[in-house]
Amino acid sequence: MDGLVEELFRLESAKHRALVLIDAPAYEATVREQMRLLAEWKEPNGKVSSVERLLALSQLITLNTRLLQNLMLTTPVFRLVGNGYTDQGRIPVRDASRVSVKA
Repeated sequence: MDGLVEELFRLESAKHRALVLIDAPAYEATVREQMRLLAEWKEPNGKVSSVERLLALSQLITLNTRLLQNLMLTTPVFRLVGNGYTDQGRIPVRDASRVSVKA
């Protein structure tokens, strides 16, 4: 389980960098990588040897969630279509062909 915690911490750190840099494509790629990792993980009953590392991961996830919520309210590039993910675990594709400009 320690391996999963470390990999999730690495990916959450990458998401944090993407959020701070306002890099939506990098954020989305990292989310997809996290989803793939969790879907393929084979050790469901492993033990965590470092509770501190697990707590740090939890705090980073909470921080990233708040940053994402803030960016979704203030930055158009982070506005998600729909309510999250599709049934296949993907972020809905935005239709970029429908842009309207008012003069």
